[in-house]
This record gives sequence, C-alpha cells and structure tokens, in this order.
Amino acid sequence: MRHILLIHHSASGGTRALVAAFCDGASATDGVSVITRSAQVATAADVRKADALIIATPENFGYMAGSIKEFFDRVFYACMADTTALGGGTESVVAGRPYSVLICAGNDGSGAMLSVDRIITGWRMRKVHPGVIARRVGGEAGSSRGTLREDDLVACREMGQLFAEGLLMGAL
Repeated sequence: MRHILLIHHSASGGTRALVAAFCDGASATDGVSVITRSAQVATAADVRKADALIIATPENFGYMAGSIKEFFDRVFYACMADTTALGGGTESVVAGRPYSVLICAGNDGSGAMLSVDRIITGWRMRKVHPGVIARRVGGEAGSSRGTLREDDLVACREMGQLFAEGLLMGAL
C-alpha cells in the first residue's frame, strides 16, 4: 500500500472542498490511501512515512495559511538528517519524493503557491504536478466569499487520480 499525505487547513470550507475532491479522485485507485491531517496535528513522522505529499491551503493575504506555515516551522528540521557528505550538514530524508499543492484563493493564489514551493524546495522534494489554484467567484476580491467553480473541483479530482495512479505505477 502506498500513502499520500495531505496536510490541510480550511477556515471557510473552500479548501476542505478541494481536499474532498482530491480524495474522491484518489479513491478510485486500489493500493493507494490518502491520509489527511490538519496542519495543527500533522507531525514530522507523518511526513517521513508518506510516499507523497499534498499541501492544501487557503490564500491568506497572498500567502499560505498561518497554520500551514506553523506546520512547516514545527516539522521542517525534523525531516532533515545529519550527513557527512560534502563536509557535513543536513540532508532531507524526504528528498526526491513527489509533492504538489492545492490553493483556495480569493486573489490570484500565486503568492500562496510560491511560498509553499519555496519551503518544500528545502526538502528537495519533486513537484510532479503544477498544482491547482481554485479562485472563488462571485465574492469580493481577496475574500473567502464566493463559490468554487466546478472545473476547479474536477481539476482536483483529476489530480487525485493522477497522483494515486502515478504513485502506484512507480511513475512518480
């Protein structure tokens, strides 16, 4: 059994809908499980055990949610190991594993995506899917009001299916 770890935060329910769509898509593949963890309770052990990682966050002020940032602050160095390579230092114990990101945005979402990517770059994981930025429509710019478009939810389902199938086949 292969495991996708999905770390999430959702205050208004939008990111939760993206997570549900991703899990729905992944559930069609036998032999792969999606383990969802709130950013507040996810641990470094969860990350180290996972075969792949998905981060799902709302865009807050053009950045990832504070609880997602706090998750990274709490577990980042616990996912590193001391090494003697190249004169010492640390190396990521999750290097090379696949990851991607789901963003529920009130603006363009690019700042939130970039901020998550920058941190995960330190773990040397491989971004194997560009991710999904779902922009709410019908609300005020920058707000959590409005609704998600069905095509964004479809994109999350497809991403879940692609991740699960790719992981099972060893393509990721």
